[in-house]
Amino acid sequence: MIERSGTLGEPEKAEEVNPYEVQSTAKDLKIREMPGVKNEKKLILHSKFVWGESEVFTARIDPEDNLIATGCSDGLIKIFDINLSKSLRSVFACIGEPIPITGLRWRPSTQINNTKNILVSCSADGNISYWHATTGKLIHRITEAGNQVLGIDFRSDGELLASGGKDYKVRVYDDDTKSLSVVFNGAEWQYTGHSNRVFAVKFLNDNPNMLISGGWDNTIQIWDIREGKSVGSIYGASISGDSLDYSKGTILTGSYRNKDQLQLWDLGERKLIETLDWGSNFDSAFIYGAQFSKNDGQYIIAGCVGNNQVRVFDRTQRNKAAFSIEGSSKGIYTVDFANNSSNFVFGGGEGIVYYMNLSNLSLIHI
Repeated sequence: MIERSGTLGEPEKAEEVNPYEVQSTAKDLKIREMPGVKNEKKLILHSKFVWGESEVFTARIDPEDNLIATGCSDGLIKIFDINLSKSLRSVFACIGEPIPITGLRWRPSTQINNTKNILVSCSADGNISYWHATTGKLIHRITEAGNQVLGIDFRSDGELLASGGKDYKVRVYDDDTKSLSVVFNGAEWQYTGHSNRVFAVKFLNDNPNMLISGGWDNTIQIWDIREGKSVGSIYGASISGDSLDYSKGTILTGSYRNKDQLQLWDLGERKLIETLDWGSNFDSAFIYGAQFSKNDGQYIIAGCVGNNQVRVFDRTQRNKAAFSIEGSSKGIYTVDFANNSSNFVFGGGEGIVYYMNLSNLSLIHI
């Protein structure tokens, strides 16, 4: 079912919120440089945004690195303006009772879809909702009846949107018509597919016809839109959040388990390249979020529950951990790199969003 409400629609329970608390220091947050790595950059806390009691399940930085969108356990989507240090909007994204926001993506701005600040959310009630982030207006809503949508992703040209969820299926939508283009079904005796919940989907940025997905069945499925089916799979990653990424033939997975959590896989060979060394307390690092840096692919970030840490790995230093962020009182559920720098955001059970600055010391400004 698709609900539309005009060109930009009417606000759906949209409300202004009081300015968030902005702090440039975190009393209990500790940033530690890891031994054995020569860091050419410094990592500092730029600011933290305190939102109260609701947990932050997902956070994404917009394509121009001006806004941070967060999706929370209470069904709220909250928008920050990084540069102006002010809150823009809080929108209740659910129909009826509060349902957790499970994923967010900013739609890429293209010549065809040139409206900026379009944010898409998915939630555990089966809804995929399009919002104009700066006004809080609902534009479209797609409902996957009976499903919990747990992850979404846009193709780089913004023309296709993929979703995955509780029903084991991966769906691909035409963004222009908001209609289904293809449905990749769950595993059956004659077909390859997922046999459990799907938590992450990812389009390949170097092949517009391919995407990958992962979840609780310990497989990464490789899908071809042209063929309408899985064309391969890799066994070994147990994904429970937005912890699947891809860069230049390499797949990154973050698994929710007490060993072999962060791994790199060769897409072409369908095999494991390397398991990254988390370091101390590795057996308490259950990963919910993992990602390659978007601007140059030099870094990998991962956040976990258990020891409630964030690790930054440097791919130019043999994939060693370069920085550790410690001191969070609750688990880390989400991480996201900026698009034009190595800055990143993370958040979780504290209800706090941390915006970190990772750059040459001479370029750091607070």
